[in-house]
Amino acid sequence: MQQEAITKLKNRNISHLKADLACVKAIAQAAINVELFTIPIYMVSLYSIKGMHQINSAGSKLYTGRWWPGSGATAATKEKPLTTNENVFNKVYSVFIEEMLHLQLASNMASTIGVTPIFTSKALQSDDYGWHCYKANSTLIPHILDFTDWKGKDPDLSKLTVELRAMNEAQVDLFLAIEEKAERGHEMLFNPPVKRKNGDVGTKYFESAPFNWFTPSMGETDLPLFGSIGHMYLCYWDYLEITYSDGSHLLSHLISPAKDNGLQRDQFNNTPPREAKQYPGIKTEIECTTQDLNNVKLQLINNINAITDQGEGDDVVKTIIERWVTEPWAVSFEKAQTKKAGMLSSVQSKFQPSKEGLIKDYPGYDDQGNPTAAASGSAQARFDNGGKDHFELFDEVKSLIAKDDYITWDVWHENNPDKPWNDAMLGIDGAPHLPKTSDIAAALNRLGSPAEIDNTFTIFSSSAVGTIKGITTSLNKYWADPKSQFPSPAMGGSGDRVSICWAVTGRCPDLVTGIENQTKQQLYHACQGMAIDESSGDDKNVCADKLAYHSCKGSNECKTQGGCGFVQSATGGGNCGSSAAAGLKSAPADNLCGSLGGCAVPISASQLYPAQSDANYEMQLYKFGEAPHFHGQEIQWPELVARDMLPPTVVEKNSMPYHQGEAVYDVAWRSYCAAKGLVKVQGSGHNKSIHIPSSPAPSDIRLVLPPST
Repeated sequence: MQQEAITKLKNRNISHLKADLACVKAIAQAAINVELFTIPIYMVSLYSIKGMHQINSAGSKLYTGRWWPGSGATAATKEKPLTTNENVFNKVYSVFIEEMLHLQLASNMASTIGVTPIFTSKALQSDDYGWHCYKANSTLIPHILDFTDWKGKDPDLSKLTVELRAMNEAQVDLFLAIEEKAERGHEMLFNPPVKRKNGDVGTKYFESAPFNWFTPSMGETDLPLFGSIGHMYLCYWDYLEITYSDGSHLLSHLISPAKDNGLQRDQFNNTPPREAKQYPGIKTEIECTTQDLNNVKLQLINNINAITDQGEGDDVVKTIIERWVTEPWAVSFEKAQTKKAGMLSSVQSKFQPSKEGLIKDYPGYDDQGNPTAAASGSAQARFDNGGKDHFELFDEVKSLIAKDDYITWDVWHENNPDKPWNDAMLGIDGAPHLPKTSDIAAALNRLGSPAEIDNTFTIFSSSAVGTIKGITTSLNKYWADPKSQFPSPAMGGSGDRVSICWAVTGRCPDLVTGIENQTKQQLYHACQGMAIDESSGDDKNVCADKLAYHSCKGSNECKTQGGCGFVQSATGGGNCGSSAAAGLKSAPADNLCGSLGGCAVPISASQLYPAQSDANYEMQLYKFGEAPHFHGQEIQWPELVARDMLPPTVVEKNSMPYHQGEAVYDVAWRSYCAAKGLVKVQGSGHNKSIHIPSSPAPSDIRLVLPPST
C-alpha cells in the first residue's frame, strides 16, 4: 500500500502540474484555516471562566488597587496556590497561545511555497466578517470532519455541535475531539462514497493524494474533508514529494529560484528582538532556495512536527517518515530525532517553551509596578503546562470543571440575577484620574439590567467581531507587506472585548453575526461626543459607531479613529504595542490617517497615558476639511505665557501638551475641540484664560471597558 501511494507521486505526467500547484496551495491555506479556526472558539470559552484581573507593568502606579472584570493567567505562590478557576484558565490559556504559534508556523510554511496567507477565508468567515463556522447547530470542523458521521460510542460524539459556548463539559468534549489523535478518525468515522466534480466516485474522508479531479481554478473550499488533521498534513506532504515526467519536482515549481522565498514572520523568538527566545528549539522562520530542496523539506517537516507534537501528538510525522523513510531529508530527520531518547514528557523538550525566555519577556510586577518574586501569570501558565500536549491539557480541564468551586460567568449571573456588581469587587479608589469603583459597578449593573441587556449584548458582540476583524485583516497585511506591523495589543484587546461581554451579560458573545464595513467618504470618530463630521448626526451623548470599534492602531481604518494610551509618532512608524514613539505624537481622535493616533475605540474612561520613552509630551493637531476627502491641515494650540507685571500673552504653539497619567479621553477631547475651532482665548489683561467646552460625562460603555494593556 505504501509503495502504491509513492508510485502515484513519482514520474507524474507533467500535464497535472497546474492542478497540483493549485491543490497544494489550497491545502496550505486549509492548514492555516484549521489553526485559525481554533483561536476564537478557544478564546470565547477561555474568557467565560469567571475571574478578575489587575493591570500591572514596570514602574506604573496608574491602576494601583484596581480589579477589572475578566479572568487572566495567574502566577501561583506558596502563600496563594491556584484556585480551580485559575488552574483551568492557565491550562487553556497555554493551549490558546500555542495555537497562535501553530498559526504562525503554518503561515510561514504557506509563504514558503508561494501562498500569501489569508486570515479571512470564506471557509471560516462570511463577507461581513462573521464566523459562520460557529453557527448554531454546526457539526463541521472545517476541512476535517462532520460529527454526524461519527460512529463511535466511547464517547458518542455524533450529536456534538461546533458552537461558541462557555467552558463546560460539552465544550471540553469538543476541544478534546479537535485535538484527538489521527488514528481515532479512521476508527470512528463512517466514510460514505461521494461523487467528485469530475464525476469520479471517491470517499468522503481520507482520500489519498494526489486528487486527480482537482482543477487549477479550485481553492481550499473545494478540498475534500480530510478526516483528521494528521491526514491533512500527510496529503500536504505527499504533494510536496511529487516529481514529474520531465524530471522536475513540484516543490521546485513552488519556490522562487535562488533566493529566499516568501515573507517569514515571527512573534515568539526573533521579533521584537529578545534576550532569550520563547521557543529556542523551534526554528520559526524558514530559509529556502531551489538549490537544496532537502533542506527546505527538513525545515517544513520540523514545522509540522512542532505543530502536531504540541497538539495532537507526533503520530502524524511518524506516518510521513514511514512513507518516505529512504528520502535524504527523512534520513536527516531520523538522525536528529535519536537525540530525544529517554524523554518522558509528552511534548519533546525542544518544542516546549523556555522558562527563561518567558520570564524575560513577561516578568512579574505588582499593581504598584514593583517586580515580584514570581513570574507573571502569562509566563507561568505557559511554562507550567508546556510539557503536555493539548489533548492531555483538555483532559485535565475536564476533571477540573467537575469540581464544585468551578464557575463560569453565565452560571454566576444565573445565581445572582439582581444587580450582582458592587464596588468592593473592583478594588479600591485612590489612584488618580480613574472613575470611582462605585460608578463602574453602577454602570455594570445598568448595562446588565433587563431593560438594557439585549442592547448591551449586541454592542459588545459587535465590538468583539470588530476587534477580531481588525486582527485578521491586519494579519492579511502582515504576511503580504514587510512594512506592516503585527497587531500585538489587539490580541489582548480581543480578550478584553470577549470577557466584558461574558462578565456584564452572562451571555456568549455572538461572533457569527458579522459587522458591516465602514462607509467610504464618511468620517467616523473615536469616542463619545467627538464627531468632527457634523453630517454624521452624532450628538454629545453618542459613543463611537460600533463600526469603528477596534483595539489596535493597525485596525483603525481611517483618520480621527485613534484611541488608547499607546502613543504613536505623528509621522508614523513604531510598534503598536509600546510607548516608544519619538518626537511629536499623533493625537487620539485627531489622527491624520489610519494606523495613527493609538488604539482601542471607544476610549475607556480608565485609559491613562503611561510614561513614554522620550521627553516630548506634545501632540500634533489637525483641522479636517469637508467631505469626501476631509483633508487634514496642521493647526496650532494657544498657550498663555506669563510676563513680569504684564498681562499674559498668547503664544500659538505647533503642538498640544499632555502628561503622563492623564486620561486619554481628556487629551482626545482637547484635540477634538482644537480641530473644531472650539478652543478660545477669553478675557483681557491679567484675566485671560484658555476656554475649552466641557466634555460629556462618560457613558456606561466607556466606564466598564477596561483600559488597553
